Amino acid sequence: MGKAETLDRIKAVEAQIRAAKEAAAQEREAALRTARREALELLEKVREQAEARYREILSRAEAAVASERDKLLSAARTDAARMSARGKENIDKAVELVVEKFRGAIRA
Repeated sequence: MGKAETLDRIKAVEAQIRAAKEAAAQEREAALRTARREALELLEKVREQAEARYREILSRAEAAVASERDKLLSAARTDAARMSARGKENIDKAVELVVEKFRGAIRA
């Protein structure tokens, strides 16, 4: 094998190596693009799941608050009605007491 043949073979091997490197670089870039796209898709999917979970938790919390508010309002209305009834029962006694005090003040 002569120098020219050896030189041609070296050049051919170098060309193959360059081609292999370029192919590997292109493959790497394609893999990176695919991985980035898949990561973005996964991130979006997880974000949607998180938002759905947030809405679910918020909905349950709002329902619990509404239920507790209704219980408190009901209890407050019951107490108010009871106090109002007791106050109405005592109106006659209060009027009599005021009239007696007034009569006592007039007589004095």
